[in-house]
Amino acid sequence: MKERIQFLLVYFGFWVVYFLSARVIFLSYHVEDSKLLTIETVFGIFWNGIRMDFSMAAYLSIFPFFWVTFSNFIKKSIFQNTIFTYTFIVVIVITLIIVIDLEVYNIWGYRLDSTPLNYLKSPREAWASVKSSPVVQLFISFLLLIIIANYIVYRIIANKIDNWKYIKNFPFVAVSLFLTAALIIPIRGGFGIAPMNHSTVYFSPDNFANISAVNAPWNFFSSLVHKSNSNVNPFIYVPITEAQRSTRDLYNESGQTTQVLNTKGKKPNVIFIVWESFTKKAVGMKYNDIEVTPNFNQLKQEGIYFSDAYSVGDRTDKGIVTILSGFPSQPTESIIKNPKKSASLPILSKDFEQHGYTTEFYYGGDVDFANMKSYLFSANFNKIINKDEFPEELSTSKWGVHDEFLFNKFFEDHQVVKPKPFFSTVLTLSSHEPFDVPGEKAILGEKNDELFYNSLHYTDKVLGDFIAKAKTQDWWNNTLIIIVADHGQRMPETGNKVDDFKIPILWTGGALKDKAFEYKGICSQMDIASTLLAQMNFDRSLYSWSRNLFDKSVKPWAFFVFNNGFGYVKPDKQFVFDNVGRRTISQKGNITDKDIKEAKTLQQRTFQDYLDR
Repeated sequence: MKERIQFLLVYFGFWVVYFLSARVIFLSYHVEDSKLLTIETVFGIFWNGIRMDFSMAAYLSIFPFFWVTFSNFIKKSIFQNTIFTYTFIVVIVITLIIVIDLEVYNIWGYRLDSTPLNYLKSPREAWASVKSSPVVQLFISFLLLIIIANYIVYRIIANKIDNWKYIKNFPFVAVSLFLTAALIIPIRGGFGIAPMNHSTVYFSPDNFANISAVNAPWNFFSSLVHKSNSNVNPFIYVPITEAQRSTRDLYNESGQTTQVLNTKGKKPNVIFIVWESFTKKAVGMKYNDIEVTPNFNQLKQEGIYFSDAYSVGDRTDKGIVTILSGFPSQPTESIIKNPKKSASLPILSKDFEQHGYTTEFYYGGDVDFANMKSYLFSANFNKIINKDEFPEELSTSKWGVHDEFLFNKFFEDHQVVKPKPFFSTVLTLSSHEPFDVPGEKAILGEKNDELFYNSLHYTDKVLGDFIAKAKTQDWWNNTLIIIVADHGQRMPETGNKVDDFKIPILWTGGALKDKAFEYKGICSQMDIASTLLAQMNFDRSLYSWSRNLFDKSVKPWAFFVFNNGFGYVKPDKQFVFDNVGRRTISQKGNITDKDIKEAKTLQQRTFQDYLDR
């Protein structure tokens, strides 16, 4: 049994070493970029990238591990030839990907994904794309790598298998099956909640370093599985020109803005507090005579409360992009999971950085989750705080560090007045399932909705304490705080799906000119970006999907998506449409053909924008 287990470990190790060698080749091929890196950064490329190497090596080892499990029942020559043939074919495919990837980065500036497959439908155009590349040198490199790799594999297989003897099936079969099943650990990237994704290996503000840490074959096959190269819009309802006309009126503006922010003198600080799963249904709600969000209920009397606002999506990864980039969500995709596309988005942190602001992102969880880190790095945040910045003993939540410690960290970092104004985003997590907040419960009960209300009450208390302390700071009078949910929540059930997307939005802080103002127009979190930039007198032309809510001609409406469906809300009317069944699943008010056309066209245009990036 010993020699068989040793074979499995050596086989897995071969692929890991092969991928490490491929990374050396990539850095050498792009030496002009590589020589700008520090020794520490180069070490980080290998240290962080090896997790993705382990993942790809594990995928490639599944069949050999399984095959070895039943080696006693297979003739040795057949077993050996099968393993070698499989590995020979895989080496050719993997090496081809690695070599093509070398030049793809030179041409397009990103690692190889499935996009080039589109060119195979047009051989002439495909050749036009590669004919300027050093094809001969790449082909020679490809042959050399195949010869060397297969020679090593042959020596491993020949030396290890020739001396195998018959062994008792038990316990070897059980042990081997256990080792095969254990491959799921490197495949997922460890024991954490977040599965392996690009963010797992992103570690540096230098984008080339992050790209170098990516395993090329893993990146390619991941894009195939997730169809990130798809350029077919499944939501085509009308011609493009007609689509633009039918939604043009929704974005009409007068150019006259009501100024609610005091921008005279110092540049105001801006703090986004993105509250996990904060639903409008909880605002003003009492459960067993206990207010679920008493502090927020008080705060909305002190600022500008948007009482008819909606989230655009139903996940945190979609909400963050909508809030910071003013970009709509997609019903079947999430742009943050595609680094090439998400890097093309405008983002508020860059706009504020260009105007002399320090930019920061605070989150008590794992920024690898849902590929968030790649988005944050492309956003040029000067500082990103996540659970790794906290003592390990504080990571008591399933998702990381609870909100009280997150807000304490933010407050500690901002007790002293900074020389530059700051733009900060704080993303909470305690009100995420399983709602396991610390301390004595304020709202008792073990039902799911009771646990949810208690988690909201906990974050509400943390928020109230933070605001109270912030009001004692020198920077308070020059600070705008925007409190907004990342998305809504189905609890409590109302029987109306639209209610699940209703969220609170509140502007508060000493930088506001007007207090206790309720904005009653229908709006969404997608509109925050343009509205804020208009108040700051910053350019907002890149935020084409976001509206300035304080423009005197802005029209009231909101559009949201969920898993292959969408909803549309206008004054006194709303409806929800199922894309799979191609039917309206709920509606209120007098829904006209024009309303349906507007909503379908919004889905068509927004998804096309996603595809075109």
